[in-house]
Amino acid sequence: MKNRTKHNKKYIRRLVGAAGMIFALTGCGQDEAVQAGAEVQSDEELQSEDTAVEPSMMIASRAQMEIDEETRNELTAQLLEENNLDTSVMETKRSTKGCTFDLPEGFEESEDVAGVYVTGRYPIDASTIYYVAMEQDIAMQLLTEESFKEQTQESLSEAYGEDIEVTVDSFESIEVSGYPAFRIMCHYQVNQIKITQLEYAINADKSYMVTYSQTGDYDRMEEYEASAATIKVQ
Repeated sequence: MKNRTKHNKKYIRRLVGAAGMIFALTGCGQDEAVQAGAEVQSDEELQSEDTAVEPSMMIASRAQMEIDEETRNELTAQLLEENNLDTSVMETKRSTKGCTFDLPEGFEESEDVAGVYVTGRYPIDASTIYYVAMEQDIAMQLLTEESFKEQTQESLSEAYGEDIEVTVDSFESIEVSGYPAFRIMCHYQVNQIKITQLEYAINADKSYMVTYSQTGDYDRMEEYEASAATIKVQ
């Protein structure tokens, strides 16, 4: 049990780090709503963001890092149109303050990592909910199931120090509070522990991500789905 507890503590930190990298490259009790502030990361922290696109788009994406924002936006708009993707991210939007969502019963804010919510039985129960806000990157709208899988595997392998195979169970383009978003379900295995993640990435005037994670020891997906249904952009 002691070794398992130690592993779970490492798991949450690596999980958060990996989840942050995935979308940097392109958030109480029952009925208590989370009001998470927009802790926006700097451009330096997101310097590798444009790699989360298809290989055919990577050259253009990397080139954007060296040109002015106006030209970058024009090129991104062209790619969105050419690939029949949602171009609403190019429109001027109101200023948003963050996301709110209801936590499942028994979850509370972690004392160790900002933006992470855990159960009262953590680390025995390693189920987590992770919320982060980053600077807007309209190129995130170019994300595909293939590029998500590739970048997730790279990020997790870097975080855990071993090759990890990721299975994408579903990849959907949706809207949250009128903003384009992705709903992604995936799973993978680390040290014989199966981890399932339900991720929501919202492309507003900032990029918001909410990641629900569970291990094979606990099935909280029904609770997670109910929480995700309450996500709103403020």
